Amino acid sequence: MMNILTDVFANILCRLPVKSLKRFQCVCKSWYELIKNPNFIIQHLHQYSNNKNVSENCLLVTHTTPCRCHPTHLEPADHVNSLYAYNIEEDVSLHLLDLPYRDEKLYLDIFGPCNGIYCLHHLRSIMLVNVALREFQVLPELSIQPHPCSMKNVGFGFDPKTNDYKVVLIVSCGHKEAQTLCFPRQVLVYSSSCNSWRKADDTVPSSVDVSIIKSSINTYVKGNFHWLVAYFVPGDVTAYYRVLCFSMFDEVLCEMSLPSCLTVVQDEEIVYELASYNGSLSLIVYPWKQQEQWFDVWVKQDYDDDDSWTKLLSIGPVTGIFKPMGFWRDGQFLLEDCSGQLVLYGQSTHNIKKNLCFYGLDRYCSQAIFYSESLVSVIDRG
Repeated sequence: MMNILTDVFANILCRLPVKSLKRFQCVCKSWYELIKNPNFIIQHLHQYSNNKNVSENCLLVTHTTPCRCHPTHLEPADHVNSLYAYNIEEDVSLHLLDLPYRDEKLYLDIFGPCNGIYCLHHLRSIMLVNVALREFQVLPELSIQPHPCSMKNVGFGFDPKTNDYKVVLIVSCGHKEAQTLCFPRQVLVYSSSCNSWRKADDTVPSSVDVSIIKSSINTYVKGNFHWLVAYFVPGDVTAYYRVLCFSMFDEVLCEMSLPSCLTVVQDEEIVYELASYNGSLSLIVYPWKQQEQWFDVWVKQDYDDDDSWTKLLSIGPVTGIFKPMGFWRDGQFLLEDCSGQLVLYGQSTHNIKKNLCFYGLDRYCSQAIFYSESLVSVIDRG
């Protein structure tokens, strides 16, 4: 009888948000042990993921404000960088936590979410964050030294076979002991279960000059993280687009083709952006800095078939739009306008459906990430 009551009670609690469950941990020891139980954490995660009305209503956004706590006005003011959850339907924002950065302009890439966990890539560090639990896990320093002129290309995902959250880093590097730095791109993998970096067996092909193009939209699809790359073959003035993907399961790199009509880089005024569309890999094609914008959306219908790319829809022409920010519920399109505001484009009405004001938050937003929460801890996962 007691087990039945416990199961019923757990079934009620697993429907509550993380903020409420954190408070209920303090009620008594039995409640604390239940909420900390791994089985309950999984049950809560599944319940949250299946409730689309909750899990697909909010965006995770950053906001920077000056901090005026200096003793003299001669010192430059620090800035507080925070994460907010913005509910599009209710037009309400909720402060989640302050980040350990004091930059006036926050150069931060956010990857995820994977089971309520995000990866934050700052100029000085990489960390895993559960914003609902207000937990940070700063990743250890690399054992190899990146080249000063190199670009760090980061990916983030989850391996369900090992229950492991992984960060992949593609970088040009050399050993700390070496007097000179070598330039081949190496692939490094961080495992949350070990809290350490290791070198992957695969490397980025060195036979060609590969320019990896960073995307501001989520490109983690079907257990793989994706980058758009431009290949420059020696002796050939033509550049070619392909997709480079990293498997979080096997920790190997592989390549994918784009639609044949989009493979050759023909015009620098045309922008290509990878994205996730309803769980499928997609490609957004649009002109750069045009008065009137249009967006073509290509979707890979069969993930394992390079010939399955299909032009799914065209959006536009629309005026005053700067760039795409991703996809929203019911096929809606998130865009950034020329003033820095996020707007929502409805495909059924073919016009701007709603201006997103963020309730007084800073209008400039480099990314629009789905907000997700869970009880999964990022601390001491080993």
